[in-house]
Amino acid sequence: MGARAVIVTAALAGLAACNVIGSNLLSGSSGDAKPPTDAAKGSNGGPSDSSVMPPTNGLVLDYEFEDGTGSTVTDGARGLDGSLADPTMWTAGGRNGAGISMNGATPATQFVSLPNDVLLGVGDFTISAWVKLNSNPAWARIYDIGNGQPDPANRFMYLTTSGFPPGSTTSDGIHVDSYGGSTTNESVLGSSTFLPLDVWKHVAVTGTGGNRTIYIDGFPAASLQNGPAIAPSEMEPLAPNSWIGKSRFPADPGFPGEMDEFKIYSRVLTASEIEDLAWPKTDYSYWRFDESSGDAAKDSSDHGLATALANGATWTTGRLGGAVRFAGGAAGSSSQHVVISGNPLAGCTSQFAIAAWIRIDAYATNAKVFDFSSSSTDLYLAPNDGTGMHVELKSQSGTIDLVTAAPPIPADSTWHHVAVTMDAGNIVVLYVDGAPATTQASSTVHPGDFANTSQAYLARSRGNDPYFDGAIDELRVSCRAFTSDEIKNLSRP
Repeated sequence: MGARAVIVTAALAGLAACNVIGSNLLSGSSGDAKPPTDAAKGSNGGPSDSSVMPPTNGLVLDYEFEDGTGSTVTDGARGLDGSLADPTMWTAGGRNGAGISMNGATPATQFVSLPNDVLLGVGDFTISAWVKLNSNPAWARIYDIGNGQPDPANRFMYLTTSGFPPGSTTSDGIHVDSYGGSTTNESVLGSSTFLPLDVWKHVAVTGTGGNRTIYIDGFPAASLQNGPAIAPSEMEPLAPNSWIGKSRFPADPGFPGEMDEFKIYSRVLTASEIEDLAWPKTDYSYWRFDESSGDAAKDSSDHGLATALANGATWTTGRLGGAVRFAGGAAGSSSQHVVISGNPLAGCTSQFAIAAWIRIDAYATNAKVFDFSSSSTDLYLAPNDGTGMHVELKSQSGTIDLVTAAPPIPADSTWHHVAVTMDAGNIVVLYVDGAPATTQASSTVHPGDFANTSQAYLARSRGNDPYFDGAIDELRVSCRAFTSDEIKNLSRP
């Protein structure tokens, strides 16, 4: 198992935990718990939108993994080149262009060695990378950076995709650690969620003083406040004990999968900058609603679906950045809403997911958060149909209605997360604040039934219903059913 000496109190999703870990962890004993898998594939190819150019201010290491041959990994920031342990690691199928692939052997045989001076003088920091796991064994590292081998006197920092929570020996998700050279000086933060397999995911860690945040796909999935202030500069000198894809504990496996665009900054990137680094390409359409002016909302993906605010819908403060605000309106009126041109579900043949943050300012029975429809189909979410929250999926093949026993979200102007998924088995799940609220399977309605949607509205129904009174933020529409852990990450309060 990956080692840590003392785990400090960590605030995660409102929970605190503290645990003392014995010296047996420094010997490198290995755990074997594994998470469930998700076999869907992410996309390849480069971003097409100029707004996704990564920030360069404060960039101290930039491994794009475009070399393709040899053992040198070129650093595009300051010439601090890395070294491949095995030249066969190069792959043409990275997230953006080429990348590297690692076999996950124990101990690691395929990894990147980092040189000295990468973290010289670095206090505040951001470390980010694109990863695609083909398995997820406990303690496999995205990176492990430090100035010595496992020893209480040495210092190191790492990010694993499958660590242990405080006080546990069961694998429990992505986990970041900064060990400050003593058993009372260690910063630990975990998301308690797993990344899906065979899907490109963007992961970033930021730190300033004793604060740490883990971002997954551009959203802050976990945070720690006022932990030990362990600066990355304390890890120097790095060589020969710092790696991408390898742990300093011999019993830990190497990274099992592909990696691309490994970057280190000497500052905390803004949430917007991290969202840019996590550009989803064609994995899903994504509306941040951060524009703050005008009547057009940008689809921050390569789908680029044109989106317009109609009838005076306004901008407001969102769950993350900005949001779009709707004043509501009676049935039959012409009130505020958003029109998405084109079909967010086009190309969805076997799965889909729709996820967003919503704020309900007042209830109106049968008002819709979204309504995607055509002459023969309808897919909508109504926060309150008079009984409870209602998801309807109607096609020529049949109808599915999921209705909760009561409205699970109060009309009190607080932010809540909602998501609807339909998987390849035609199982529909409605999630509220990261937890399943109701589930139903269908033998007649299929995800591909909605690929011909011709009308896509937010805050408006295709029928004669009231308009939604509230706000919407962080809307994602995917042709892959997000896993429950992905939805938990997107719904962190």
